[in-house]
Amino acid sequence: MRSYFTHTLEPDREKILSHGPSECLAIVDLESYPSYISKDADHLDMMAHLQRQMSALTITAWGVPKKELNLRLVLAEDHLPMEHLIESHQNVSASGWVRTHGQLCLTNGDRLYDCAQEHSHDLLRGKRLPEFSRPHVLNVPPGIYSIHIFHHFPEGEGIEENIHPAPKAHSTIILRHYAFPAPRLTPMRLPAFMPQAA
Repeated sequence: MRSYFTHTLEPDREKILSHGPSECLAIVDLESYPSYISKDADHLDMMAHLQRQMSALTITAWGVPKKELNLRLVLAEDHLPMEHLIESHQNVSASGWVRTHGQLCLTNGDRLYDCAQEHSHDLLRGKRLPEFSRPHVLNVPPGIYSIHIFHHFPEGEGIEENIHPAPKAHSTIILRHYAFPAPRLTPMRLPAFMPQAA
């Protein structure tokens, strides 16, 4: 059995994924995110590392209730999906930016912390995780993604099944795609004209 799942996200099509209990989730660029810190890395080291990498656009991480969650992922080429949620009085719970050449990974804090301490592990291989906590590889168009997370349960509360019936999705994650900007050409400087001697 594979240690991770693979999905292809298509524009304006949604995909529902389930993920096991964790204190945080993250969307990571598989190519550029440096997962290892040191074997003695603690949670403060991890927080500092995540802050640096979020500034470098290699990861977006956010806190979640420690429950099994259904996540609705939407890859968007415009702002319409986010505007529809805002119009229905849904608030953005977290946001960030990630740059990728085509492979993102949805994973959790346990996997990130394991990789931070074990040099031989990476986001897709290493410590064996329960099926519902395994990473999800997301094949997407290359580019820059603005990521917005909407939670569909009361802020600060867990998911109480007897009070709040489980919705189809506990959270919506919108990945707004922007193409990489065209490379800027450096103006060519022509050599100065040197008249030939008579």
